[in-house]
Amino acid sequence: MRLSADMLEIIACTILILVSVVGNVCLFYSTRKCITGRFQTSFLLIFCLVFVHLLKNLVVNVMKIVYSSGFMLDSAGCKVVHFTAALTTSLAIWFVLYFALVYHRKLYHTVHPLSKAPNLDHQGHSAKAVCALAVAGVAVYIPVLLCTTKSEHRRVGNQTAPWSPNRFYVSCFLYFGNKQMEFYYGKIFLVLIDILPLATLVFVCFWMSVLLLERKKMTYGNIWIGDDDSEIEILRGAKFSILLMWLVTPLWISHFILVYFLKDLAACVFFPAVLTALSSGFSALSPFLLMLVNYKVNLVSFCGAREEKPTPQPAEVILSPYA
Repeated sequence: MRLSADMLEIIACTILILVSVVGNVCLFYSTRKCITGRFQTSFLLIFCLVFVHLLKNLVVNVMKIVYSSGFMLDSAGCKVVHFTAALTTSLAIWFVLYFALVYHRKLYHTVHPLSKAPNLDHQGHSAKAVCALAVAGVAVYIPVLLCTTKSEHRRVGNQTAPWSPNRFYVSCFLYFGNKQMEFYYGKIFLVLIDILPLATLVFVCFWMSVLLLERKKMTYGNIWIGDDDSEIEILRGAKFSILLMWLVTPLWISHFILVYFLKDLAACVFFPAVLTALSSGFSALSPFLLMLVNYKVNLVSFCGAREEKPTPQPAEVILSPYA
């Protein structure tokens, strides 16, 4: 029995929802256990990413399942799906870029230490920046919420056709009523607010790769000094940022290309499921990448430096300057 486009999309959405919920809940729980001292910027960004990922899957993909099951979405449903999908995609990219910038700064100061110790307490500024990003995202996509509408076309002919005129990707669309707004906002601005942060993310991660290579070759007076807990956390965050870049960038580019050629591929049965996998794949897989990186470093989740009791030194022992 050949599966229809609706069935394939339901299967894809169900798998993504289950994987995303399990991964993000585990990530939230493991990160929350780390908070024993001061609340670090990385904790805040991880919690924001968890919220954005769950919002995408529990709102967008659930509504896609409802629509593909035969229930009709009205104009309000189309607005919610389009607005939430676009907003969560951009916020995920922005938060990942902010995450990478935080660890790029820390890694740079580790490889090229300043003569004066930098002030690393930026929790207040980070909270304001995250709130500003969230508000900016909502403001940017308000026209999407207002201009999304539902086509009045009805299903005609064969009811089991793999692609019909009232499919979600065709029946729910943006209608601006103004060609200039459609071109400048719909085709240029909405692309730039994602592609520019992605390009910046690629550049920052490439720079971090160079810094990691420099860090690997670093010695102090030809004597190698092992990494302490804070440096391990910085190295782990930098590597995770690079992994996230390699995941989110190909997914976004692939989704953009397929949407651009939507009319040419509309007859493909698997097309809706592939679009769903590309748009929600990052929210489902990224939590497991973070936990995988933590597994490589003894299952420690982005915790700050552990407080250890100093070992008492006998008075007659001469301490080495490299101790």
